[in-house]
Amino acid sequence: MKRERKKQRPKNRTTSRATLTGVEQEWIKTRRRLLAHVKRQVSDRLGVSNAEVVKFTRTYERELRQPWQASSQAELQLRIEQSDLVYGGDFHALAQAQRTHLRFLRRLKTKRKVTLALEAFQAKAQIHLDRYLERKTDLAELREKSRWSEAWGFPWEHYRPLLELARSRGFSLLALNSRPGSLKSADLERREKRAAKLIAQSLNDKPGSLMYVIFGDLHLAKTHLPRAVKNANHRKLRELTIHLNSEKVYFDLALQRRELSVDVVKYSETTFCVLSTPPWVKWQSYLLFLERGPSVEAAARGARLDEEADFDATDQVAMLVRLAAADLKLKSDMTRVSDLSVYGEDDEIIWRKVSKLADLKERKHAEALLKSGQSFFIAKGGLAYLPNPTINSAASLAGLYLHCKLSRRHRSLIQFPGDFRASVWIEAVSYFISKLVNHNRRSETLSGLQTKLQIKSPLRERNVEALRLALDLRLSEIVRATTGRERKPSFHPRRKSSYVEASRILGGMLGERLYLSYRSRKLKREQLVSWMKKDPAAKDFGQFYDVIVQQIAAAT
Repeated sequence: MKRERKKQRPKNRTTSRATLTGVEQEWIKTRRRLLAHVKRQVSDRLGVSNAEVVKFTRTYERELRQPWQASSQAELQLRIEQSDLVYGGDFHALAQAQRTHLRFLRRLKTKRKVTLALEAFQAKAQIHLDRYLERKTDLAELREKSRWSEAWGFPWEHYRPLLELARSRGFSLLALNSRPGSLKSADLERREKRAAKLIAQSLNDKPGSLMYVIFGDLHLAKTHLPRAVKNANHRKLRELTIHLNSEKVYFDLALQRRELSVDVVKYSETTFCVLSTPPWVKWQSYLLFLERGPSVEAAARGARLDEEADFDATDQVAMLVRLAAADLKLKSDMTRVSDLSVYGEDDEIIWRKVSKLADLKERKHAEALLKSGQSFFIAKGGLAYLPNPTINSAASLAGLYLHCKLSRRHRSLIQFPGDFRASVWIEAVSYFISKLVNHNRRSETLSGLQTKLQIKSPLRERNVEALRLALDLRLSEIVRATTGRERKPSFHPRRKSSYVEASRILGGMLGERLYLSYRSRKLKREQLVSWMKKDPAAKDFGQFYDVIVQQIAAAT
């Protein structure tokens, strides 16, 4: 009689869950609702997706529902080095998508020839990419000659570092795109076949090389672009697929309390997924991007341009205020965001609003921030400026507003150096709120500050005062926390703008520690909210700030 073999559960099964507290369960439910809400808004903005897009999406998502196991950046980097052909998923409006591939490409140690193949450029723009690599043209001319805005339309600044890296490292660049007239199945397949033919031809022309393809994530299902390349190539290649930000994987990790510690998972030795941002951030970034008008791809999906579909930045920031208020279990009046007006860089009315501010110092301060392209919130009148519609900027602005309401602050903190610590705290709370929305956001570090001060560059020269000021105060905080001794700051900048920039730097660093303490449950919600209720304009706030910093240091 044959011995019955015991069925073994795969190590990578995603059904095991940690025992979550009620707060943690509510946190996950809130994020699921947020994701659904944002995706509905995107759908409303773009109109009903046609059947072919829906079919493409379902095929792609089906693959990402397979069992997985935790991996690491190091393992994935090694797999990239060992591959001949890497498919990197791209969510075009999300900067973290392009940055993820940029980081892997920067870490390459291979001595092989490398080709970076981009869907972002149409094949007919190849001559302009070649001229750029040959240093016969610059980025501005490349953008113009390739008709970037008309042919692609997604943020140029997201892709520019990839182009700069390719030229500095001697990579080849390959344009892959061709635009059909519609998104019917036949057109989508034709587009993939054309790209596959270019990929296969380049691989045949450069045997032994490494090709890194950055293409829309929906096209990376095995039956889509990878199959088209196999049909066009007929050569055995070591292939690797890198998906990005699976919604299912993210929530599986959250149910296991591992969403903060795991950023790479693998489905097999040739298929990985990188988690560079929470799923709602991905879609919120797309929604914020649509404020500037639909991209070429959005237009192809049927984006509406009527007044009914107009984007409202105030609504988006208000939604993030309500999310943070729900997380912190604040009273319902905190969610009534009726006294907030958010303006973008194209809203000329913001200049008129600022010019009418009664306080001369406040007016000049706001005008300086407008000219420098920095976001801000002015308590009187609920005036907010959001020049860069990214999820991190919008969430930070939500944090500024929420903290202002909690602390009942009315005065703008612009009287430096007296308001320096209060300004740092406001930025810390703002950063903390943005981390509730996007926990993948990263702040400056002490070692990073020191490194920047040592590197000579035009950017460093402009910000050297702010960097030195931030480093000086941070060192004083560390001395007080570790020895109990007082170390008075020794650096005094000449420019007021240095205090503003140093506040942002230090606020990010303190907000990062605040978030880690809160998520590790070393800092209770009640304690945090009580700190946020303290008016930073109070005369004794400097002493209060020092106590907060010491308590956070003890908790991290």
